[in-house]
Amino acid sequence: MSSRNAQVRRVALGTGRIAVALAVLSALVACGPAPRPVPPAASPTATAQGSAAPTAEPTATPGEPEPSSRCLDRYPAAIPDAVFLPGTLPHENMSDSRLCYTLRPAQPGEEDWPEPDHLPRVCAAPVHASDALIADRRGYTRLFDSDPSEAGLSTVAYDHTVTRYTGTGAVDYLAEVRRDVQRCGAYTRGDATHEYRIVSGPRLGDESLRMTVRRRWVRAQEGMPREATYYVSVVRRGTHVSVVLDHGWEGAATSPAEIFKVMAEAAERTPAS
Repeated sequence: MSSRNAQVRRVALGTGRIAVALAVLSALVACGPAPRPVPPAASPTATAQGSAAPTAEPTATPGEPEPSSRCLDRYPAAIPDAVFLPGTLPHENMSDSRLCYTLRPAQPGEEDWPEPDHLPRVCAAPVHASDALIADRRGYTRLFDSDPSEAGLSTVAYDHTVTRYTGTGAVDYLAEVRRDVQRCGAYTRGDATHEYRIVSGPRLGDESLRMTVRRRWVRAQEGMPREATYYVSVVRRGTHVSVVLDHGWEGAATSPAEIFKVMAEAAERTPAS
């Protein structure tokens, strides 16, 4: 087995097995349907003082089924599809891979879905004042073949989130992430320790950060590496911030060369306004 295959576990999937892989990944890294659109009056908007107007709870449109998702997100989700990179595996579609950023607690008897990080959680309990300036947010988990030159599929996954801010929110968010890397060290959450570091990278957009997150499992997972280091890219263009967070596959990170290509293309697609 080549060194690449040792780093990214090869999954030679047929059509039926791709569908199974998508279902498994959805259970691990996604959390239900996309945020429901809200009326314009209820959309988060910043006041002159920099605080967000209260968000009204949306009601179901007549004829629609009541929402059954645990997702509490209420973003307008108006960021266009073209901003996001398409997955490269057959039968993948955006509706099956939409991200949720806030889950309500599971009720008794309800499946307690895992809640992986879709955005960098540099501190154990991050507090970002820029959250009050979020005007819209939308994101997806993407699957792609990280080595199309090889037979079969080198399947890996990453999350791509684009957030539109009002006021100074986009600039503030990157400053908050930098501050958190300086003040927060490694922490344990769930069965793993997490540690973020800023590393060198190309200048992308108007402003950018490239980070690594090192995850080490407190208890070894059967058939998976004990630890791995993943890359994270945060890029600002105007009032938009694009985040690509690598998930790799089965505990192994995506090869740097491949995930760097994804990060560069995601930055180019980010709206400049």
